[in-house]
Amino acid sequence: MTMDEIRKPASNEIRKVPASAGAQWLIDGFATLKASPTGFGAMGLVYGVLAALMAGVVMLLPQAAFVVQTLWFLAAPVLTAGLVWAAREVAEGRHVGVAAYSEPARQGKVPSLLATLLPQFVAAVLIAGLAFVLIGYDNVRTMMEVFEKMRDAPPGAQPDPALLAALPAGGVLLWMLCAILIGFAMFFVTFIAVPGIMLGGKDVFTALRASWRASLRNLPAMLVLIVLLIIMLIGIALLAGIVGAIVGIVAGQVMQMLVVQLVMMTVLAPVMAAAATSAWRSMLGADAGPPALPVGQLQA
Repeated sequence: MTMDEIRKPASNEIRKVPASAGAQWLIDGFATLKASPTGFGAMGLVYGVLAALMAGVVMLLPQAAFVVQTLWFLAAPVLTAGLVWAAREVAEGRHVGVAAYSEPARQGKVPSLLATLLPQFVAAVLIAGLAFVLIGYDNVRTMMEVFEKMRDAPPGAQPDPALLAALPAGGVLLWMLCAILIGFAMFFVTFIAVPGIMLGGKDVFTALRASWRASLRNLPAMLVLIVLLIIMLIGIALLAGIVGAIVGIVAGQVMQMLVVQLVMMTVLAPVMAAAATSAWRSMLGADAGPPALPVGQLQA
């Protein structure tokens, strides 16, 4: 055995990274977008346009909402895989374009990518089941009615306090806590599964298991990432809201909502795909070094 073979990490080795890596992954996500605004950025714009079109169809044709949302649910991991592939290409100094979205199909990875939706489906079923157990069927129906009224109400309107007062506070709080914990678990299971499939050549269950184990092993970094994600989401939502409000003055509320969706997804989709790619590289990739992007790096 040569010295190079000894130094080379095993393909299934999970590296321990510092807590600051959670911030570095997001920095790498934005750096990737900055490094290729007309290539990787164009892919983000296509993603945003598709997301806005989906939202528009749901608003304008409610009877088609289920079909459209199901199609988008199925398309999301495949589109994300194209972004992940492109993020790796940009990080290594190569040019990308919208054609990178065809890479998952070209490599025959679509079935595996669709299978990454299983944890989300299981999580949704589990959360729904816990709602009926902890809150009760009648109270769940009441909650759904309240949510529908809040969704359809004009800005500033409040739901009937009597409806909310009738809900079991303890059961609702316990259910919300369980839902949050399940959401965290689902995020850990899927966070770097797509890079594992697209870049690591793993089968779906190996990739999901590796994502879960890597996330738990690097829990401090994951918590830093989640906190920064929340802050980033608030910031992008505020920016999208401002742009949408300006558009809404001229074109109406429907266009306002579509523009908000467009702006948010155009930024979020590529940044999160590149951040997941950076996280996979640092925790499970063939080399531990960060992507060679022309930007400063956050040092541990």
